[in-house]
Amino acid sequence: MSENEELIVSPNKELDHLIKLLDDEDDNIYSSVKERFLSFGNQSEDFLKNYLNDKNILINKRANEIVSILNFKNLEKKFFRLNPENKDFLEEAVFLISSYGYPGIDAAHYRNMISDYAAVIRLNIIKKFGKADPENPLDYLETINDFLFKDKMFRGNNDNYYDPDNSFLNKVIDNKTGIPITLSVIYLLVSRKLNLPVYGINMPGHFLLKYEKEKVEYYIDPFNGGIIISGPEAERFAKNLGIQKSDFDKIPYLNKTTDLEIILRILRNLIEIYKKEEELKASQIDKLMNSLVR
Repeated sequence: MSENEELIVSPNKELDHLIKLLDDEDDNIYSSVKERFLSFGNQSEDFLKNYLNDKNILINKRANEIVSILNFKNLEKKFFRLNPENKDFLEEAVFLISSYGYPGIDAAHYRNMISDYAAVIRLNIIKKFGKADPENPLDYLETINDFLFKDKMFRGNNDNYYDPDNSFLNKVIDNKTGIPITLSVIYLLVSRKLNLPVYGINMPGHFLLKYEKEKVEYYIDPFNGGIIISGPEAERFAKNLGIQKSDFDKIPYLNKTTDLEIILRILRNLIEIYKKEEELKASQIDKLMNSLVR
């Protein structure tokens, strides 16, 4: 065997040796083994993915920990390279967040699913109204609602609101459940592919969407089945609370939110969830957030 061939084979042999030591109960030995795994970078990550569901609980736990550390290092670099000004920033960033919770997910698969959603909705519009751009925007919004909340059965996860999976868009798509902001992101991404003027509304304790074109306004609540409230209805509701229209128009949290603000809010939600029991993950998410605010 040549010297170069030995260099290629050697890491694999060492990884085979290291995995046999991964369940050693001596913390000092595990610390040394972990550092060796980390030194091999992506090679270790690919190798250890075969042990993430190992029947040996200790190997399972430690393999997941090491892969998490390796995945985070790569993820942090990708977050730093994101540009909030790019038109695809929201879609790219939200699936990078998903890859934190689920390393190795096929983001392209889920992005294609969202494109497919938009394509089906466009076909449904043409079938119902004979053209791709109906004059009444409410027709478009109700068709989106019918597809997402009746056909696909997306719904708010009231039963397990603080499950981290509600913040990972791949799991929201798989499970058809989520929190206000992630359900809104799906609706928002679909709307953009349909060239609809729909925007996020970053409310305290909730997240809504707003359709706004010229003087036509509708508020949309994806967490509650896509309930649609017209601008005048919202103003009447505010008036009943003693809020005048001039004041209603100036309410800061009814302003359009940026894509960066949406991503930061998703990350803050995860920090709040993880800091109760998983300080390492909370710290990592905080670093991802800081890599965007620069």
